[in-house]
Amino acid sequence: ADGDGSSGGAGMGFERTIPLGEWDKTTLLANEREMLGLYVSDHPLNGIEATLKAATDCSIAALHGDDISDGRILTLGGLVTGISRKVTKRGDTWAIVTLEDLDASVDIMVFPKAYAVMGPYCSQDSVLLVKGRVDLSDDSELKFIAMEITIPDLAGGTEGPVVISIAANRVVEPVVNKLNEILATHPGTTEVRLEVRNGTRTTVLRLDDAKRVSPTPSLFADLKALLGPSCLAGSSATESVFG
Repeated sequence: ADGDGSSGGAGMGFERTIPLGEWDKTTLLANEREMLGLYVSDHPLNGIEATLKAATDCSIAALHGDDISDGRILTLGGLVTGISRKVTKRGDTWAIVTLEDLDASVDIMVFPKAYAVMGPYCSQDSVLLVKGRVDLSDDSELKFIAMEITIPDLAGGTEGPVVISIAANRVVEPVVNKLNEILATHPGTTEVRLEVRNGTRTTVLRLDDAKRVSPTPSLFADLKALLGPSCLAGSSATESVFG
């Protein structure tokens, strides 16, 4: 780690893992939610608010405002914090999905026809965009009827790699082992690059294809918990392939 930036990435070949006494951020938040019913130390949507805002028509809190009219079609975004699956008399599955952003939550009706197509997206802790229709026919409760469910692009573009920035003096075995563990926990098709900073010099190491990831909020949360909130900055520094 005291040499130039390119030597710092050699530890990515380590296979042994170091047991850590603390939970990673994703596990910690999941346990908080399960035991306390809410997030205490952080929220899974922190850091991706701008992406969701750009892809949605309003916040979930605004959905409950007085200016929302019956039949209005809107796109909402948030985290799935609850799913209640049900079966009709005909045997068709549908679900009530609780979608939560940083300020409020709403129950979304995913009826059988929609569920048959979009059911696989309805999983706990998933970040979703839901296009749907406001239903105010029941005066006592607002309903939001799902028409389309998609997974937002949270990587800033499907073509770009995930670039992890790290100081050369932090490229030590315990950190590298934990980084390897995080990458292995989030397998996917997106390329990963390690940006090693050593004084005024920065070298970008392109990790081999076996370490490709799925750029999800939980991956970003785990990386930030390990390496700090600014660890996902991009770079145009000298690139080399490294496995």
